[in-house]
Order: sequence, then C-alpha cells, then structure tokens
Amino acid sequence: MMSTDDDVSYRRLLDEYRQRDNYDSVFRSTLDDLSNKVDFSWMQSCIALGPGSGEHEIAFIRRLLPNLQQLIAVEPDHESVKALRTNFHTSELSGLQTTVVEAPVQTWDGVEQPVDGVLCFNVIYHVEGEDRTQLLHRLKTQYLKPGGIIILIENGSPFTSGYIRLMHQLGYAQDNWYVDIEKDVLAAGFQLDLLHDIVSTRDLTNPSDGVLKYIELLFNKSVSAEQIRTYIADIYSDSAADVKHIVRKIAVFRNNSQK
Repeated sequence: MMSTDDDVSYRRLLDEYRQRDNYDSVFRSTLDDLSNKVDFSWMQSCIALGPGSGEHEIAFIRRLLPNLQQLIAVEPDHESVKALRTNFHTSELSGLQTTVVEAPVQTWDGVEQPVDGVLCFNVIYHVEGEDRTQLLHRLKTQYLKPGGIIILIENGSPFTSGYIRLMHQLGYAQDNWYVDIEKDVLAAGFQLDLLHDIVSTRDLTNPSDGVLKYIELLFNKSVSAEQIRTYIADIYSDSAADVKHIVRKIAVFRNNSQK
C-alpha cells in the first residue's frame, strides 16, 4: 500500500490527480445506466473497503441502494477518514447508520454479522498476492451473507491507454488489472453476475508537482518525479484518441455459499 510523509497529504494529491480526468461525471452517468439494469433494493447492510473520502460510494448508495440501513467503511488514510466522516454527516442519507474504521483492509478485524454487500471501488488493485487471496476468502466466508454481492470497480484499460503504458514504463511489470482481479475473485468461489464499462478520459500532459508526487507514491517513491515527467511527455505526445481513454470495469460478483 502507498504511504506518505507527515507533511504530504495523500488525499490532497489524489484530488489534484483526479482533476486530470472526467471520471466523476462519467461515473454518475453510469449509475443512471445501471439503474435500468440492476435492482439492489434488497440490500440493507454493506461494507465499503478503501473508500477514501467516499464521494463515489455516497453517490452509488444514493442512486442504487435506496433501502440501505447500515454501512461500515474501512479506510487506512487518516486525512481521508476525516473527510469521509464529514461527507457522511453532510450527505443526508436518510436512515443510514454509518461506522468508519481507520485501518488497512488487509488487517481489519471484520464484522460481527455478515452483510448483504461489499463496495470495492478501485481498491483491490492495491491488495496483492496472499493478502488478496486472504481478503477474498474472508469476504466469502465471513463478511458476506450467502447470496451477498461484491460490487467491484477496477481499471480494465487496454495496453494502448497512456495510463497503462506509463505504469509499465515506470516498472510495474505485474499484470494487475481488472482481468487479473476477476480471475482471483472467480477462483475464490464467486459468480460473475454483471459486467459494465465505465469509459472516461485522462490527460496527464504537463503534470503539476502534485500529480507527479501522487504517481511517485504509487511506486513508493522508487521512481523520480523527473523520470515520470519524461515518460508522460513521450506517451502523451501520441495523438491517438485512445491514449487518453481510461476504461474501468464495474462488476457484480455473487457469493453462492450455502451456510
């Protein structure tokens, strides 16, 4: 997982990085599309893993989880936890009881009673190897009720995407995108119920210092800001339209365990 120095706010850097794309507006349009394809009105309890400050999770709940009564959010970043609590307080989600736990998802103690669903928005990517295997096992056997669901969002961009090219040029050798994560979730015994694309754009041309610092954090500062700037300049000089495309996959996986 990423870490920051005391004088660097991960949340501030992430907010600056997100200004380079239109994901927020596309995400909300996607919720409108999904409202005609899914019925989550049966869900009354839910966990949100790694929600950051929670804007996307709150939007999802407001649009697609009309009868949710209990939400447990697990977030490791202290500044994000403070923002998350504020956002829950001001979101006016009627009848929803929220609990925020400041902890990494890998070491969280879990729930006393299984829940109906788990929101994993752009977080499983950061949980690798045996940690991921164990987390998925706990989701299936401890955290979720039989018939409960994981609603997962991860990057499924093609290799022509500038973001994917940048990650590989900076040394991210392991394939760890949606297709790989889906294999792990299916191997843990879940069933894929729905898969839907979220297509947005991201332009990292002429990155700010904050954008560079955020990408440095993705690699635990093993690469320099100057290296990142050089690779970005080369990649985003390509005029092909799909260089700036980001394709995320939103998937619903069902726990078919019988207890």
